Amino acid sequence: MKSRSLKWLMAGGVAYGALYAAGAAQAQEAATATIEEVVVTGSRIVRQDYVANSPIVSVGQAAIEATGQVTVEKSLSQMPQFSGSFGQGNTGSTSTGLNGGQSYASLRGLGSKRTLILMDGRRLQPSNPDGSVDLNTIPEALIENVEIITGGASTAYGSDATAGVVNFRLRRNFEGIVIDSQYGATEKGDGESFKIALTAGQAFDEGRGRAVISVDYTNRDRALQSSRDYYIFRQSTPGLSTIPQGTVLFGANLPTQSAVNSVFVGQYGLAALPGNAAGRYTGQIGFNTDQTIFSTAGVRVQNFRDPETNSAYIVNSNAAGTSQQVNYGYDGASMQSDLDRYAVFGKIDYDLTDSLRSFVQFTFTDYESLGISNPTLASNVYGLSVPASNPFIPAEFRTILASRPDASAPFTFYKALNILGPREQKYSYTVYQLTGGLSGDVGLRDWTWDAYASFSRAKFDNEQTGGASASAAARLLNSPTGGADLCDGGWNPFGNLTPSQDCISYLSRRTLNQNELEQRMVEASIQGGLFELPAGEIRFAVGADYRSNEYSFRADSLLNQPDGTSDVLGYSVLRDAGGSVDTYEVFGELLVPILRDLPMIQELNLDLGYRFSDYSSVGGIHTYKADFDWSVVEGLRLRGGYNRAIRAPSVGELFAPVSTGSVTIGTASATTTNGDPCDVRSSFRQGGSGAAVRALCLTQGVPTSIIDSYQLGTAQVFALTGGNPDLEEETADTYSFGAVVQSPFENPLFSRMSASVDWYSIKVTDAVGTLPVGNAIRFCFNEGGNNPNFDPSNYYCQLIQRNPSSGVPVNPVQPLLNLGQFETSGVDVQFDWTLDMIDLGLGDDSGRLALNVTIGYLDSFKIQNLPESPTYDYAGTWGTAVETNAGQAHPEWKTVTSATYSRGPASLGLRWRHISEMKASAVVVTPTSTSLGVKAYDIFDLNGRMSLPWDTDLRFGVNNLFNKAPPQAGDTEGNRDAQNYDVMGRAYYVGVRKRF
Repeated sequence: MKSRSLKWLMAGGVAYGALYAAGAAQAQEAATATIEEVVVTGSRIVRQDYVANSPIVSVGQAAIEATGQVTVEKSLSQMPQFSGSFGQGNTGSTSTGLNGGQSYASLRGLGSKRTLILMDGRRLQPSNPDGSVDLNTIPEALIENVEIITGGASTAYGSDATAGVVNFRLRRNFEGIVIDSQYGATEKGDGESFKIALTAGQAFDEGRGRAVISVDYTNRDRALQSSRDYYIFRQSTPGLSTIPQGTVLFGANLPTQSAVNSVFVGQYGLAALPGNAAGRYTGQIGFNTDQTIFSTAGVRVQNFRDPETNSAYIVNSNAAGTSQQVNYGYDGASMQSDLDRYAVFGKIDYDLTDSLRSFVQFTFTDYESLGISNPTLASNVYGLSVPASNPFIPAEFRTILASRPDASAPFTFYKALNILGPREQKYSYTVYQLTGGLSGDVGLRDWTWDAYASFSRAKFDNEQTGGASASAAARLLNSPTGGADLCDGGWNPFGNLTPSQDCISYLSRRTLNQNELEQRMVEASIQGGLFELPAGEIRFAVGADYRSNEYSFRADSLLNQPDGTSDVLGYSVLRDAGGSVDTYEVFGELLVPILRDLPMIQELNLDLGYRFSDYSSVGGIHTYKADFDWSVVEGLRLRGGYNRAIRAPSVGELFAPVSTGSVTIGTASATTTNGDPCDVRSSFRQGGSGAAVRALCLTQGVPTSIIDSYQLGTAQVFALTGGNPDLEEETADTYSFGAVVQSPFENPLFSRMSASVDWYSIKVTDAVGTLPVGNAIRFCFNEGGNNPNFDPSNYYCQLIQRNPSSGVPVNPVQPLLNLGQFETSGVDVQFDWTLDMIDLGLGDDSGRLALNVTIGYLDSFKIQNLPESPTYDYAGTWGTAVETNAGQAHPEWKTVTSATYSRGPASLGLRWRHISEMKASAVVVTPTSTSLGVKAYDIFDLNGRMSLPWDTDLRFGVNNLFNKAPPQAGDTEGNRDAQNYDVMGRAYYVGVRKRF
C-alpha cells in the first residue's frame, strides 16, 4: 500500500498540474448528441423513445461521485434496491473460498449470482465460479450511468437475470483528454483511498473512426476496528474459549474431582471445584505462562495468573459467578479491506462503409487485496492430540491426568497459535476480456443486424500464510524430547510461551490455491420494423448465441494430501476440480402497438419475448415475458408485466471443490436459539423438550459421561461446502406494475416534478444454494417444528456428525442443493423536483434547488429451505441471508433523500440515508427468542462541486457528517454490519478533474 505522503503528493500533483495547464490544449469531451434511437435495458429492440416497461432506475456519474467512494460497489449498496453484499467490508477470511477481495451487487437481497451485470448490454467475465461478476472490473472512469432493472430479464439476456439486471453504460464519442483524481480518509486518519484515471479519446479518418482509452489506478487502505470505540473485544458473555495459554478438554475420559482439588485446594489453597454425580471433574484445565494451571469452562475460573488481555479474559457464564470461562478475543480485525487495482479499457469504433460498422474493445484489470484474520485456532475439529508422555506437561497436571479412567490416553488440547501471527490471505486477480463485432444495415426497411464475439479469462491466486501444519504439530507434541530434535529448543505448548524462530518456521505453512475461469461468447441478431398497424409499427428482434464457461481449480498440495487429508489446521481438504458448460440459445422479441390516440389511451404497447436455451448441464429451458406500456394521458404512464426467468447452475456450483469455512452459530443461552442445542446452557436443553433434546444429543454422539455438563466452548463451527453436479436450474416468476407521473402543472415552481411508483413480486423456485449450517443445527432440534419427533434420521440431523469423545460437531455439511424457494415483494418510489429559486421570489441569480427521494419498501422476504418445509418471512429482520454473498439485512424501509443547491459554477448537496429498525431473524422462527436485531439508522452526507477556470472541476465531501456510530447487529457485543452501515465514521474526500 502507498504511504499517505505519497498519496497526498500524487493528488496534489494532479491538482497542481490541472491548474497549471491553463494554457495547454483546450480539447474537451464532445457534447452528447441528442438520442434518436436507443436500446432500453431489458429489451433487444431499437426504438425512437426511451421507455422501459420493467421498473428501471438510472444513476448518473455525478450521483456515483457524490457518494465519495472509489469503488462502485459501495455506491450501489447504498441504494434501496440493493442489499449490502460482499465487498470492501469483507476484510478477512479463515476459509479457502473463491471470492476474497471481490465486490458484488446483490439486487433485492437475492444474491450476486442472481444479479446479471452487463456493460453496454453485453455480459462480462465472471470472477467467481458461481457466476458472480466482480464490480472491481468495471472501468469506472468511463461510466456515464448505471441502469437497474428489477425482475427477470432472461428473455433478453439469458441465465442469471432472476433478480434483475445492472447495466453499466459507458460514455461514447469521447474527445480529448481527462485526468481525474480523488483522495479520501477518515477522521481517524486511516482507511485512506486514492484514485487516479487518465482517459483519452479522439475521432480519426474524417470522423469514420473513434478511439478511447482509459487507464485507472485505485488504492484503498485498511482501517482497524481497534481504532473505533464501538467495537468491543471483550465480551461479557462466554464465547470462544480457545486462548494462547491453551486448555484441555477431557471429553468422556474425565479426571476425578479429588485429583483436581488436590492441586487447587491442596497446593494452591483455593476453594474446592465441583464435579458430577460420579465424582468426576467436568470443566477444563488451562495453563498459566509460569506453568501452573487454572480452571475454566463450566466452573469458577481459579488461579488464572496471566494478565487479562483481549486474547484471554474472564467472563461469567451465570449470574452467580459459579460458572466462568476465559474468553478469546481478536483485536486485529479490519473494518475495510485494502485494494490495489490497475485497470485499462480501450475501444475503437470504425465505419467500414456507410452501412457497415465495426468495433473492438478490450478490458484488463489486475488487482490485489489482503485479508487478515485471527491466528490459527487449534480447536473444535482441529483440536490437537497430546500424548500423556509429553515432557513439557506440568507436574500438577500430570497428577490430574493419572486419575482418568484411561490414564495413558492422549488428551484434546485447544490453543490459539498466536505465535504464528495472524492468518493472511492474499487475493490476486487478473481479469481480461476482448470483444469484437460488426453491425450494419440489412437493406430492407430499417432493419439492422449486429454480431459480436468475445473471449475472456479470470485468473485468481489465493495465497495463505500464518497457517499451522497439523503433521508438524503432531511430530512436535509426540516427540520424546518435546521437539528439540526437530527444531531449536522444541515446543512447549503449555502457557503463553514463545518458542524459537526455528520452531515457529517448522510449524508455520504457506499455501497457494489457483482458480481460473474462461468464457467464450458469440451472438448475432437482427431487429427492425415489420409492418404498420393502426396504432403504429410492429417491431421485432431475433437472434442466436453460443456461450461456453470453463472452470479449473488447483489446490495446494498441503490441502490435497494423498491420504485424503489436509495438513493445515483450520482448512479442510481441497481437491483439484474443473468442468465446463456449453449453452446454445435462440431468442425473439416483438413490440406490438395495440391502441393509440383514444380517450385515456394515448398509446398502449405490448412487448412479448421468448428464449430457448439448451445447456449441456440441465438441457433445454424456455423463458418468456409479456410487458405493457400504457400512456394514459399527458404526464401519466403505466407499465408492468410478467417475466419467466431461469438461472442454470454455474460451473462453480456444479464442480467446485469441497472447502471449509468458519461459520458463526453464536453462544448458547436460555433465552435465544443461538449456539449448539446440546449445550447445557441452551434454550433447547432448558426448554420443555429438554429430555427429547438430551436423548437426540446422546444418539448423535455426545458422550453419556458429559451429557449433563457439555458446553461447546466456541461460537463457531467449521462447515463444509462444495459443488453438486446433479443440480437443476432455478426458475423465477416476476410480476410488476407501476406508474410514471410527470407534473401536470404549468406553474414554473411545480412544472419540473416527476415521480415513479413500482410494485414488484419475485418468486424463485428450486433455488440453488447452501443450506445454512446454523439453520440445519437448530432445525434438527425442532426449531420451527422441523423435527417434531426429534428423529435422528431427520434430513437436518443427517448433516451433523459429532466427535464421539468430546461431542463437538465435526465439519457439519452445508449442502448445495435445489432448495425450496425465495419470494420477495415490495414497492419502489422515486420523486424528483427541480425549481429555480427565482420562482420563490429570491432574485434573478439566486440559483436552483434539486430534490431527489428514493424509497424502497419491502413487503415480504420469504425463504423456504426445503420443499414441504415451513416458509418464513424475513422482511424487517436482520440475520438470515439466502446465501453468503446476498446480504442479511432486510429492512422494511430503506430511503435515500438528497437536496442539492446550485448557483453558477458551484453546487452543495446534503444526502440523508435511512434504514429502518430490524428485529432478529431468529424471532421469526422462534417468537419467544430474545435475540437482538438492529436499531434504526440515519446518516447524513455533505457533498459539493465547483467548476474552476481552465476546464477544471473540483469536488469534495464529508460522509457521515455527524459521525454517527453504526448500530450493533445481533446478539454479539460490538458486532457491526459493515455491508449495510457506515462503520468508518466521519470521512472526507476531495477530487479534481481536468479536461484538455
